[in-house]
Amino acid sequence: MQISVTFRQIEPSEALKNYVTDRLTKFKRYLDGPVEAHVVLGLEKFRHLADVTIDSNGHIIKGREENTDMYAAIDLVMDKIDIQLKKFRDKMRSAKGDRSRSAAPAPAEAEEARDFPALRRQRVEVPALQLDDAVELLQSGKDTLLVFTDVASGNLNILYRRPDGNFVLVEPDLG
Repeated sequence: MQISVTFRQIEPSEALKNYVTDRLTKFKRYLDGPVEAHVVLGLEKFRHLADVTIDSNGHIIKGREENTDMYAAIDLVMDKIDIQLKKFRDKMRSAKGDRSRSAAPAPAEAEEARDFPALRRQRVEVPALQLDDAVELLQSGKDTLLVFTDVASGNLNILYRRPDGNFVLVEPDLG
């Protein structure tokens, strides 16, 4: 991690520089690849400013805080950066999956998963209807599919409206 500390309107201090460096090196576990951090510590009237910019493989994370104490300003900005880095890490894990903690899928399962597009799951209530009522319900709405339990037989049925306007009744054999 390459860290540069700039002092504005404040006397350069090795203690402040070391404090910032120690705080920033703890974030290295969240970041991959080359990391550049630029910290600007400044003083405007009575306010101490801490401005941090971290660049990790093109992902830029920024934070700025002010306080009456420089160390407090540094702590506050580091807390902000910490929150942003945790969100970024969680976002990256959810985007590519948390492979680090789960077992690798079997090769056959992996091939099957690649063949299918992304699926969206939806839980639906399965009403008990007569076939006439189901057709009427499907005609009145925008839906093209209706899952229902037939009142007469008690079986699960699926009613589907085709693009040409005709209906298809699917009676699955669950036996």
